[in-house]
Amino acid sequence: MGKAYVLIIGLVCAFFGAIAQILFKISTENLDFLDIRTFLNKYLLIGVVLYGIAFLLYIFALKFTEVTLLYATISTSYIWVMLFGDKILKEKVYLWNYIGALLIIIGIILVMKR
Repeated sequence: MGKAYVLIIGLVCAFFGAIAQILFKISTENLDFLDIRTFLNKYLLIGVVLYGIAFLLYIFALKFTEVTLLYATISTSYIWVMLFGDKILKEKVYLWNYIGALLIIIGIILVMKR
């Protein structure tokens, strides 16, 4: 499998993981750890499934590349969460968040330049 395909899988993992994080946050609105039905919350369950899919894809991709390269793409999950947090959760995103996201992208580019 080509390096580009493996890196795309890494980006998909990060994307699914970020969506899962947003769903986990949404699920906390009605979270009551003393009630077992809490864990049947649809947002929580969908988030867990997406995390599971991301995990399986990640393990698959590890077979074809170095962990240091693949994990660099996983760092994009912060960028996805920042964007989804802004758009879906209406969380405030500051200039420093965008600067941090830019530094993550620069870091990924540097790691990939071998």
